[in-house]
Amino acid sequence: MKNTRKIALVGNPNSGKTSLFNKLTGLNQKVGNYPGVTVDKRVGSIALKNGNNCSIIDLPGTYSLSSSNSDEQVVQRILLNPKNADFPDMLVIVVDGTNLKRNLFFASQIIDLGLPCLLVVNMIDLVRKEGKQIDLNALSQYFDVPVYALSARGGEGLNELIKAFELDVVPSAKSMFSPAGLEEILQDVALSRPGTTDYFRFKVMNAVAQDTVSDEMGDLAQIIAKHGYNPLKEDIIEVGNRADQIHRDLSIFYKDTNTKNSVSQKLDKYTTHPFWGLLIFLSVFFILFQAIFTFASYPMDLINDGLYDVGTIISSWMPPGIWADFIQDGIFAGVGGVLVFVPQIMILFALIAILEDTGYLSRVAFMSDGLLKVFGMNGKSIVPLVGGFACAIPSVMAARAIESRRERLITIFIIPLMSCSARLPVYVFLVSFIVPDEYIGGVISVQGLFMLGLYLLGLIVGLIIGFLITRFSKKQEQGAFILELPNYKIPSFRNALTNALNKGKIFVLEAGKVILIASIILWVLSYFGPADEYAQIESHYTELLSQPNADDMQLEMDKRAELLEHSYLGKIGHAIEPIIAPLGYDWKIGIALVASFAAREVFVGTMSTIYSVETVEDVSGLDAIQFSYATAFSLLIFYVFALQCMSTIAIVKQETGGWKIPIVQFVVFTGIAYFAALLTFQLLG
Repeated sequence: MKNTRKIALVGNPNSGKTSLFNKLTGLNQKVGNYPGVTVDKRVGSIALKNGNNCSIIDLPGTYSLSSSNSDEQVVQRILLNPKNADFPDMLVIVVDGTNLKRNLFFASQIIDLGLPCLLVVNMIDLVRKEGKQIDLNALSQYFDVPVYALSARGGEGLNELIKAFELDVVPSAKSMFSPAGLEEILQDVALSRPGTTDYFRFKVMNAVAQDTVSDEMGDLAQIIAKHGYNPLKEDIIEVGNRADQIHRDLSIFYKDTNTKNSVSQKLDKYTTHPFWGLLIFLSVFFILFQAIFTFASYPMDLINDGLYDVGTIISSWMPPGIWADFIQDGIFAGVGGVLVFVPQIMILFALIAILEDTGYLSRVAFMSDGLLKVFGMNGKSIVPLVGGFACAIPSVMAARAIESRRERLITIFIIPLMSCSARLPVYVFLVSFIVPDEYIGGVISVQGLFMLGLYLLGLIVGLIIGFLITRFSKKQEQGAFILELPNYKIPSFRNALTNALNKGKIFVLEAGKVILIASIILWVLSYFGPADEYAQIESHYTELLSQPNADDMQLEMDKRAELLEHSYLGKIGHAIEPIIAPLGYDWKIGIALVASFAAREVFVGTMSTIYSVETVEDVSGLDAIQFSYATAFSLLIFYVFALQCMSTIAIVKQETGGWKIPIVQFVVFTGIAYFAALLTFQLLG
């Protein structure tokens, strides 16, 4: 390779920018986070025929260079700072040809920065289907930039665009920006930003004044103060003038404005209808929800069982003892605790990508926005919240789509209150103590209705917490919900697969480290205990096992339960017994509570070990564990609210950029769980 040229793709959300990125780079891409923010950084590479190599950067979807949300701030930091490591040599502006009015606003801002750029009119095939014909020459002359027609999904125009990457592109000599009244201050800025356009200096000055971009040279703040400059006022004026001009000149870009009623308009009569829209929404998300449960269960079982078998085989090659147990129950169990979530993450994000590609996800956000605003969120929160009923981990990651940081954090904060699939074994186990296995009318399960109530309880409390945060929050950030309803399109399954693979990789490499370490710590606490106590237990059971007619299996289970009781984890269970006794719990339940921090469903297996039964999922197992009605009900309420999942804590830490929010979550939800369980036991006990 001779040279590496950095090319950045920019454009509105839903413009097909990411589809083009995937088409260009295939699997030659890396995904991470931009420094300091949980915003995806997607970088790929493509080899050109002239021997050069292009580094392609997929910048976050952006509606304007004036926004203050984290995704769009990333775009400003890169494009307004030539010293930034990702500052591009050339920009490819991707616009949705079926919605030029909105897309050309942002495109015109980028062009006015005075950077080398190409304008790509995407979805040209859909434009033709709508009976429109875009005049590419008129577009090129108007903005003074090369213009290409493209269908990123079908590949039409892709080769011509790739050839353009080999060319030297000259920045546009035209600009829609009028610096009237700002000549003096822009002249001062030009002294430290030579060789830039008036609009570039205008945007840098506004970004620094509004703390969107740091002023590395330290001079613009003084210039702003000297002139008494009001960035918000000037931004509003500039945006208004630009939008008006685009609106006035829009007809220039069409050869034929005769349009027919599009398929999207016909479908929207139903998908956004107050009744039919809700019915379609419930049906679509029922299928999505069921797919995560059903499709993920097979690979999850395969991963779980496969890693257990591999661990067993490897440990069998070693002498019995600590290292064999560590390999099987520490390392492989810990790795399994990470990888077992990957199928759910990949399936959820693949389905979200498909729904987003079709254009339906925008309709869902549109319909639910009004309701969720009351609780401090917006329409884009609906997908993470609903996904939380399957698994909180991919759902927390899905909250990245929410532009407003405040609304994103509120959504992330309450997601753990959505009863995930990991709670299901605990619910099934405990509900059997409380509710009789009866049916109403021979069809409707009483236990099923009770479990539905548990799911609704978590949802309602989550929404109440969101409302309280919104009501009493000191900083009332106004999260602008800007959303366009793109035309319906056939989804790209390649995009869905790429998105799923990337999200799975991010989870394994980031949150997986925390989960693995915590799993090993829990194993150490459960495996080791005071040497003298362990020696006595070993001696006692060795003697029992040597006796004639000894029940080896039962004795081994009894021995394992007693070792667990005297382990350091058991010591913790005994230590917290005074704290949990008012809830109706003893030290045995205390051990299960601590152990289930690895994963909620571990509670069931731990109880079977402590009570020395083969399984608590059958009648004999239940008979061996004598819970009172009040204790079982108290435990059930505790697990509805408690954040008993280190994987969720790890992913929240990753997505929020620190430990503050996960610690607050753990304290708040544990507090709610404790007092709700206390009230339940005291009322029923």
